[in-house]
Amino acid sequence: MAGEDSTAPKRKRPMGLKARSAKKPATVTAAGAQEVADFADETTATVMLRGDDTNEIDELEGIFDSAMEALAEGEDERALTLLRGSVHESDRLLRLHDTQGEGELEPRFYYIYGSALFSLAEASQDIEDRGVYLELALHRLEQAQEIMTEDIKGRVYMALAKVKLEMAAEAGSEDVDGVVQVLDQAVSALETNDGEATEQMLAASDLVLSLVDSQRLPTRASSRLVAWGMAQARSLLQSQPDSDECRCVLARALWLQASAMIGEDDEISDKPEFAKLLSEAVELLEKTESSDGLILRGEIEINLGNAQDDEMEMEQWYTRAVASFRRAQEMGELPEQFVQFIDDFENESDESDSE
Repeated sequence: MAGEDSTAPKRKRPMGLKARSAKKPATVTAAGAQEVADFADETTATVMLRGDDTNEIDELEGIFDSAMEALAEGEDERALTLLRGSVHESDRLLRLHDTQGEGELEPRFYYIYGSALFSLAEASQDIEDRGVYLELALHRLEQAQEIMTEDIKGRVYMALAKVKLEMAAEAGSEDVDGVVQVLDQAVSALETNDGEATEQMLAASDLVLSLVDSQRLPTRASSRLVAWGMAQARSLLQSQPDSDECRCVLARALWLQASAMIGEDDEISDKPEFAKLLSEAVELLEKTESSDGLILRGEIEINLGNAQDDEMEMEQWYTRAVASFRRAQEMGELPEQFVQFIDDFENESDESDSE
């Protein structure tokens, strides 16, 4: 894969939540807000409920949504507290429902329950715990699938796809056709029922490509998923040709497909096809304004430099990569491995000039 040698470093990927702690039950404050105590140091998170008209599943959804917001904002401890609270509240509601012997709980309940369990699986550092959480998440999401209505189909299928992708990675599975089928079902449902389908479909493609980039899957499975992600990104780009996000996702797919051509000895199996794929990716990223897009462009430019036999052409691509990384650096923090690449390249250039 690209980035395995010293000149083409691999981007550091977020590993998700790190904190783990003892379980404690949820409590309800006098003010009517949900307060979940989940840490030995009595760390708590407070969630304001949606009003007098909400039911218990609305309140559960409020806790889970707050967990997702905290996760997106990098508040890992608060997110974990709220995820634990979501699962504890789901357990309580399920026990209450079983005791009262009422009709089937709505699919939204099982979707939230399964999604919270999946997020806890991502948070767990213990392989055995992670496996248990994934199995439980799959069970609850399959319950949601059995009774889901049209308005929630896309979300349920997407959550199922996430769980099955992670389980495939954990098992090192060669066969991901079943996962691709669920992804196709998710896309179909999103296209039919969701006004924000494009954003979620793009997120699905990016999710698949991120898993491939993590190098946790065998070659056959990775190739199948890259092909799926690329097809989705191309389709979305046709409908939104000015979308920087679509261009970045498609460029990433092209880069991953090209990277698969690099052997363990760093030899490229098909140089013309390799150059064709990466040249298309660079062209897609030519006008990118995002730091992630610029960093990806720099990585691709390094790969194109590595593929050159002529030293002058190689240096031209490396110079372009430095310029891309510099622009990304101006927009925010640049990962250390790329700062090091800039320093090494410029130091070597200075030494060459002085000779």
